[in-house]
Amino acid sequence: MSDYLDDVFGKSGLFAARFPGYEQREGQVALARMVDAAMRDGRHALGEGPCGTGKGVAYGVPSVWHAHHHKKRVVIATANIALQEQLVTKDLPLLAEVLPWKFRFALLKGRNNFLCLDRMAESEARGELAGFVHDELDRQVQELIAWAAKTQTGDVSEVSLVPGPAAWSRFSVGSDDCKSDGCSFRERCFSERAKAAAAEADVIVTNYHLLFAHLAVRRETGQDLVLPEFDLLVLDEAHEAADIARDFFGFKVSEFSVTRLARYAEERGKKKLAGELRREAGDFFEAVARHARSPSYKCRLKTPDFAAPGKLVKALGEVAKLAGPVADDETAEREDRAKARNARRQSETLASRLLEAVGLSDPNKVYFIDLDSKGRAKLGAKPINVAELLRAELFERTESVSLVSATMTTSGTFEFIRNELGAPDDALELVAESPFDFAKQALLIVPDGMPDPREPGFVEAVADAVKTVIDACDGRTLGLFTSYRNLNAVYERISCNGHRVLKQGELPRTELTRLFKEDVGSVLLGTESFWTGIDVPGEALTGLVIDKLPFPNMDDPVVDAICARDRRAFDSYLVPRAIIMLRQGVGRLIRSQKDIGVAVILDKRIAEKAYGKRFLKSLPPMLTTRKLDNIARFLAEASDASAG
Repeated sequence: MSDYLDDVFGKSGLFAARFPGYEQREGQVALARMVDAAMRDGRHALGEGPCGTGKGVAYGVPSVWHAHHHKKRVVIATANIALQEQLVTKDLPLLAEVLPWKFRFALLKGRNNFLCLDRMAESEARGELAGFVHDELDRQVQELIAWAAKTQTGDVSEVSLVPGPAAWSRFSVGSDDCKSDGCSFRERCFSERAKAAAAEADVIVTNYHLLFAHLAVRRETGQDLVLPEFDLLVLDEAHEAADIARDFFGFKVSEFSVTRLARYAEERGKKKLAGELRREAGDFFEAVARHARSPSYKCRLKTPDFAAPGKLVKALGEVAKLAGPVADDETAEREDRAKARNARRQSETLASRLLEAVGLSDPNKVYFIDLDSKGRAKLGAKPINVAELLRAELFERTESVSLVSATMTTSGTFEFIRNELGAPDDALELVAESPFDFAKQALLIVPDGMPDPREPGFVEAVADAVKTVIDACDGRTLGLFTSYRNLNAVYERISCNGHRVLKQGELPRTELTRLFKEDVGSVLLGTESFWTGIDVPGEALTGLVIDKLPFPNMDDPVVDAICARDRRAFDSYLVPRAIIMLRQGVGRLIRSQKDIGVAVILDKRIAEKAYGKRFLKSLPPMLTTRKLDNIARFLAEASDASAG
């Protein structure tokens, strides 16, 4: 171990001196050692730190040390806001208090997370901040107005409510609509202030979307315009990075994204052009929607020229021509030039994307149509493989990249995640030791007698099994489902069983989780978003039930394209993806060294199919049984052993 890590984590180290009863976690120290080696030697690393490892502190200590001693700027990118908030409100402040090395840290979010004073002024001038018939929208807008009058940061996370898109869009803009140096509020811009603070920081916490925006802009301009220039990078929740990259480096085009340019044409006095743009956009996207509803379309576009974009592209070209002279006129008002630059860029980008999607131009992309609940179409594209892009823009251009997650390996290897993200073959690797004793704390049950998930009667059998688990655990059960159909069927069967049953969709996820924690004896049922990020230590979560192995949705356009390209996709892609998701789900059960619980997987394929061994090998080493009747006995014995 590097001397400074021993000074921090050792039995007589800084943490031991600061926290009475401190116990060194071997997994945390091993992960810190690996990250330090990668940063010190200019290498890349893949580190799996199971729940309870303390990953934020593990990679935080070497990040701070190298920032202080070697003047390296470190960026830590995460997949969700909760982890970003934990890093900047808990982990990094703790390190600033305990460690003897001075450092500055900052949280950097995307522009649309900040109040835009210019957008709010425009909304007020247009009468968009008053006079709503919809009471909930009016309530949100009024609360945002009150907040805007007193905020010092402009960060929407300060607001007590989570504003809906209809309300927040009146107060914020994305990077495409920002007037940049043409904005009259530039000197007071909250987003620019946050960016300036990050430029002075040694450690910057951000999200994947902003990191990928940085890579895209840097690739195009050769400049570090989104994030400050950095030396070292940590990717937490790295198992999510590839899918987020696919989303970011893809695009979606809707009728609204086109017709909002009509407002610019109207402002320039071109009402005829504005009308033409709206009409052509309506006709084109209606044709796209018809194609999506036709028998020839299934989950992704396979034949080009399914719709005719020519007239719409021409109208967009007219908007670009209209904006061009103003955009290039250095004598024009700054705000007019900024609007014109945005309108020209957006028109040209939309026209290019429409032609690309209709022509299926890029063989490394999948093109698809999304229909919303009202039948309105969006035309989308995603890269199928992002490994080469990330290898070139991330690994080859960054001194050291450390990939960290609780679930990165499948069947004991990093092969899948390495191939997904383009990580080099010589990267350091580590699977940290879990701080939990799963053999004593958890029981895994794959009940015998369950139908195959594809057979009739499976949903009814799932409902019966869930009811059995709830009875044995006296409530205290989290049900994770692969479909709303299964969730709703179970809900109907158990909602009157004497326990409070919380169901996804009834309240926001954070509120449901809070109620589940507080109301010990309640039951919580959720689908995909509840498989990750739910942290419920203690007896409130004693039983965990999973209905099926979480294979990717075969109607997903990327999945469909991968399967069409690779005859071995089931083994090379579908199973590894499902393993990582299953590990995330099972990871909800044991969250502390005192937790005791049972994980019940109702898909018999994990026990009876050959590929099931790969799933089982990837799970923690728990006691196993095929009998639900063993739940009560295990809980009683485990509880007695814990008390003793």
